[in-house]
Amino acid sequence: MNDQTDWTKHGILCDMDGVIISLYARWIKPFETLISRIKPDFNREAIIEKASSLLMGHGGRNKKIMFRGIQKVCEIGGLTKLQKYRVYVNLLWMVITRKKFEIVPLDGVEETLLFLKKKGLRLALVTTASNYTTKRLKRKYPEIYNQFEFVLSRNDVQFTKPFPDQLVSAMKKLRVNAENTVMVGDLITDILAGKNAGVKTVAVLSEFPEITKLLLESAKPDFFIDSFSELPDYLTLIFNK
Repeated sequence: MNDQTDWTKHGILCDMDGVIISLYARWIKPFETLISRIKPDFNREAIIEKASSLLMGHGGRNKKIMFRGIQKVCEIGGLTKLQKYRVYVNLLWMVITRKKFEIVPLDGVEETLLFLKKKGLRLALVTTASNYTTKRLKRKYPEIYNQFEFVLSRNDVQFTKPFPDQLVSAMKKLRVNAENTVMVGDLITDILAGKNAGVKTVAVLSEFPEITKLLLESAKPDFFIDSFSELPDYLTLIFNK
């Protein structure tokens, strides 16, 4: 590839949490604040040790699976039954009010999306978050949301990542071929979905490299980057591989 590349024939499929917006701000910070208030001496180290498997097994797909993950975190953290109950009640109130789950873009995201769009690349947001969350992104940060031609949430398909359904649907909508498409994500499920869809894969280490890197390496992504803002530097390498 060179500067004459027709980038309009190339697609970039982006995960949302941990790539476009902060996973820490939306989920981990409010939950950590809640559990710290109920049990200040909870076993944080034990939770960190199990974080990769917890993220893979319980992250994002639906409320029932996510609740099981929260139960598991409480167990690993050493909470009593009463403390767990208090966590569940408070978390339910947080979910109902939605006040604590902030949408915070990661550094450089807007500029990077604008750069990619100006080059002609076709962009889609492919997330296991719900339609409610993607609408919050649209309402709060339209300058980011509107850079994507299509947004596919977990509500749009029967099977989410690591199944390829969302990615295949996105490629059809963007009218790009798998060989000219890359999946950019921060979890092993993103990379496995990319592999299953036959596209190139870029793993973003983002906010928790010490937790996610080992598991991401096991999926063998084509490239690692520290943040989404680095992606433009790798375009030629990605699509030449």
